[in-house]
Formats: sequence, structure tokens, C-alpha cells
Amino acid sequence: MLAVLGAAVLALGAWTVHNARQPGTWQHVLATREGMIGGITSTRMIIQADSMFVALPHPRALRQFVEVRYRDRAIVVPVLDVGPWNVDDAYWERDARPASERGRGFYRTPVNTAGIDLSDAVFAALGLSDNDMVDWRFVRRGYVALPHL
Repeated sequence: MLAVLGAAVLALGAWTVHNARQPGTWQHVLATREGMIGGITSTRMIIQADSMFVALPHPRALRQFVEVRYRDRAIVVPVLDVGPWNVDDAYWERDARPASERGRGFYRTPVNTAGIDLSDAVFAALGLSDNDMVDWRFVRRGYVALPHL
């Protein structure tokens, strides 16, 4: 009986670890270019022209990794800043849309409906020439984005 219980605990543990390593749910939101070269992110990084990161509107996302897709390009980068527009809108946890889409901002009224900010380098790497819709999801550290087929 103890062996069966032990096997069940091991199986549950293995399933939990496996499940935690799976990518998150895709989010389809407007992306904007963060800019702010020389500014400081929420993680205290000084933004350089070649800094590769994104900003999501809740601190719980900080230091996690996301895969961002735009057309036929994909990139995996860390979340190193909080924004755009909000600092308390973990919309992905509630399977909701960003508050900015309803014109709600934390300390200012949004002038667009962005749900993710991309650093200048990520914006360029994805081939964006203007704000546009992207798909993003949380991934584990070391995840490699495969080409979109």
C-alpha cells in the first residue's frame, strides 16, 4: 500500500513539473514600442538601444520569459518592466482583455489599447514598423521559439 501511495506522489510530482514547463496561453494584443533609451526599467536596468525585453502591466510578470510572435517572426525575451499604462492589470491571469482596451490606466488615461510594450530592439527584431497586434505567451527559461510554419 505504501509503495502505491509513493508511486502516486511521484507521478503527481512529475506531472506538476511537466505541466509547469509548458508554455502559457497565447494572448493577442496591441504591441507598442517602449522607447525610453537611457531610462530605467522596473528591474533597475538602464535601457540601451540593444536591450531585449518587454513590459507587461503587473509586477508578477517581472523576470519571467515570454515568446512574442509577429507574422513569421518569433523571439523569447524576459519581462523587465511594468506597463504599458497599468501596473496592476494581470489580464492574462483572468483570461481577460487589457484594461487599456477599456480606456483605463493606473495613473493616466491610455492613448492606445496596448497590452504589451516591446523594447526598441525587440520591436526591430520582430520587424514591426508601427504599433500592431502580436501574440505572446509565458515560456520557461531556455525555451526556444520555433519558426511559425
